[in-house]
Amino acid sequence: MSDVENILKENTLPSLVRGIELTDGIEFDVRSTLDGELILHHDKKLAVSEELRGDLPKFVEKNSSLDLKKLGFPLFKEVINNPTISEGLRTKGKIMNIEIKLPHPSSGFGGGWFTSRKNIPYVGGILKQCSELLDNAEIPKQSVIFYGFFKHMNYTAKKLNLEWSVSSLFPNQLRFGTRKLNRFYAASEFSFKTLKSMINKQKKRGSPILPCALEYFIPPLNKLRFDKTYGISGKPLERLLKLRKGFPIYIWPGMIKDELKLYEAGISILTDDLKSNQYSLPEGIARWTRPSTQPLNETWNHRFRNTDVENHEDLIKEATREISPWHELNKTERKNFCELWSKKWYWEKSIEKLTKESDENKLPWDSVRIIGHRGCGNTPRPIFY
Repeated sequence: MSDVENILKENTLPSLVRGIELTDGIEFDVRSTLDGELILHHDKKLAVSEELRGDLPKFVEKNSSLDLKKLGFPLFKEVINNPTISEGLRTKGKIMNIEIKLPHPSSGFGGGWFTSRKNIPYVGGILKQCSELLDNAEIPKQSVIFYGFFKHMNYTAKKLNLEWSVSSLFPNQLRFGTRKLNRFYAASEFSFKTLKSMINKQKKRGSPILPCALEYFIPPLNKLRFDKTYGISGKPLERLLKLRKGFPIYIWPGMIKDELKLYEAGISILTDDLKSNQYSLPEGIARWTRPSTQPLNETWNHRFRNTDVENHEDLIKEATREISPWHELNKTERKNFCELWSKKWYWEKSIEKLTKESDENKLPWDSVRIIGHRGCGNTPRPIFY
């Protein structure tokens, strides 16, 4: 493993900085610490080797921010005040997806075992703390969305009069148990809740996106649901485009083998494939991971699809230098891209509204993005050893 690969661990500052440079935005996980700080960490238990953990408590929330920082996990405020990340959010149309993580019921924090509603004050405290830090860092509200495996996320935000975008992840999962147990638990919602009802629920709640698992759109599991089959090609794709009418869908995990089809289907991707220099897609065309914040016009699209594989690295380096980023496009150029995307993906909003939403370096939520999942992607366990 190269030195660069070795430092790009998930939910760490180097990985997030690299992720926002390479893509249209970043996603990461936030937990609260024993001393009330916000730390980046995905797992309920410390994702480090037993030797490195030593005598530290196994649950993240029972550890101090100082001990977690020593292990290698950054504070939330360090991330949002990083110059590269904050500039991307403020001026370049990039976004930040923040997943609020619930503590294990046995950790002594949150709402315990019996009802998820008891976690409302706990989640509310994290949302309030995050929003205050974001305001202090002058991060624009159109650049951030909070979400989590918590069906009361929007209700919690409403109680706080939170002005930031909030959503819930589908299908919902438990606050404990193995991955296999959580997949079993999620099976009922996955099988019986229709995509139409999911989109309508998000609209009713005021959520700007629907974040959900890849399996809703990829065979064989998408064909096993008690719903119409929606997918990323053929009639299932046509059905999907007509149903959502541009309502943004974000999926995870995004792997490079599905990337082109997902993007062509108008689905935003939380990609786990940013750790190494992958200049080509499996289809043999050059890979571009900033389709919204540095969009390709017709000429560049042709070059990306018709350049020989051995020249992809040089092409991407040239494109990075030469293609105008979204925040440098004039109003007419932005409108032209909105018209192109609207026609391709059956967007419901008027061009006038989309263009207005694109003022002041913003991108409409409808735009199809590639997002760096936990920075540059998922890391094998243990993360540090």
